[in-house]
Amino acid sequence: MPRPTRTNSARSNTVHLNDVEVHYELHGREDAPVVAFLNGILMTTRSWVLQRPVFERRYRCLYHDFRGQLMSGKPAGPYSFEQHVADLVALLDHLGIERCHLVGTSYGGEVGLLFAALHRKRALSVSAIACVDHLEPLLRRQVDLWSAAGADAGALFRISAPFNYSNRFLAAESVLLEQGERRLAEVPPDFYVGFERLLDCFATLDLRPHLPDVACPTLVLCGEQDILKPPHYSRRIAATVQHAEMLTVPEAGHAVVIERADTVNTAVLGFLEKQR
Repeated sequence: MPRPTRTNSARSNTVHLNDVEVHYELHGREDAPVVAFLNGILMTTRSWVLQRPVFERRYRCLYHDFRGQLMSGKPAGPYSFEQHVADLVALLDHLGIERCHLVGTSYGGEVGLLFAALHRKRALSVSAIACVDHLEPLLRRQVDLWSAAGADAGALFRISAPFNYSNRFLAAESVLLEQGERRLAEVPPDFYVGFERLLDCFATLDLRPHLPDVACPTLVLCGEQDILKPPHYSRRIAATVQHAEMLTVPEAGHAVVIERADTVNTAVLGFLEKQR
């Protein structure tokens, strides 16, 4: 029999933390553990649309835009992953949340891993989806391509889409991809200012000194056909983190949370249930 759920007040707000306005949303069961969802670099809180209904029935779900992302402030850089972690700590303190599970994809998963390493007592678990431990030369060149697109939404989408999705998805979901390109064209100009600062931050990423300090249960998940952050990165992360398990999702690219949402949701929910 399904566990009864009690959903209550939802909160969507902006709060000034450290030196930035942070947009956040808090939804789901008030009597359940908190799961903090951490965005990929081009995402916003609403990008978790394929996860939200499933997880909010079982957990208290926290979403926020990192500094530099769509709904949050975009102060002058440089940014750092340590700064993103500090912003998340401040948000949790503001909301009175002592400990939480962390579910992050790509950029957000890398923030989640660093959070777990630096604040071991506050991380109940980490689900790190489509992540890297540092940038190898090919990934650095891909970041350069995104940066070269500037504020040209069409160019950015055309450059990023082949790296984000699998062959199967690109062939089958042309309408969905067209919708994504239109949404990107509708964002305000300051989105691209923040995006450039986030790219600069990403270019400095090196989690290798920190991964041995991640002590909480960790799920490392990747798409089999991810050509942006290929599976060898995830295998290396899983081999370095103390209590990690790994899942490779077949026929999925980098945007595995979109392409194979059901598989990802089932895997992460099962992993979280083991932590209760």
